[in-house]
Amino acid sequence: MRRLTIGVKACTEIMGLLVAMAWADGVLKDEEKEGIRAASTSLNLERGLRDRLESFMATDPGLDGADLDGLSERDREFAFVACAWMARVDSGVDDAEQKLLREIGGMLRVDGERQAALAELAGSIDGPDQGASWSTGLVELFKAIAKKVVAEEIEIDFE
Repeated sequence: MRRLTIGVKACTEIMGLLVAMAWADGVLKDEEKEGIRAASTSLNLERGLRDRLESFMATDPGLDGADLDGLSERDREFAFVACAWMARVDSGVDDAEQKLLREIGGMLRVDGERQAALAELAGSIDGPDQGASWSTGLVELFKAIAKKVVAEEIEIDFE
């Protein structure tokens, strides 16, 4: 079986982008915060990186804190899938989320056609089960993206 992984920096930056997506509606709910905290622990992010995510959760950071320059193409596409999933996880993509997703796509250097294909992939990944925690949902998201990438044979490899 092929194992797909992403690096710690990519994982941290993706989590930061997910925080920004969660803030798109103007409110970061307590369950979203707890989910991000628990997921960062489950993903074994070091304390300094978890502290950085805490600062993103304290006030809406927008995309100013994102450090995406060092991400590989596969990491950028993985990040876009995760953000597209986050945008729709609460049963709809509103205008603010759509605008932010396009902005993230631009920052990740993912062109419009590829954004559409990756958003379609994200749409095929289930959200957290009813009653499931956000931490479980985020960890499962990372696993599901990797599985979908293999199943759909989309050209993303992971180190």
